[in-house]
Amino acid sequence: MVKRQTTKLNNQIIVRMDDETKEAFMDKVQSEGKTASELIMGWIRSYLAEERHETPDLTKMHNELENLKQQVALIQNELLEKTAA
Repeated sequence: MVKRQTTKLNNQIIVRMDDETKEAFMDKVQSEGKTASELIMGWIRSYLAEERHETPDLTKMHNELENLKQQVALIQNELLEKTAA
């Protein structure tokens, strides 16, 4: 079952569209057992999450890469020691 938001929200975004589009949208949303607000809020949250991921933390990535390089070097050394023995 879909969890409904219990907090009353007062802010609005107004979207203008023709009657035919609105009716088709509302019919589809209702047939899926959702509300227009739930669907649109899902899109907005997804969009915001994508934007946060567009700016990677380069320092963190660099540190992780260096750590991986060290791990690979250790594994290579272990393999070389085993093959030499």
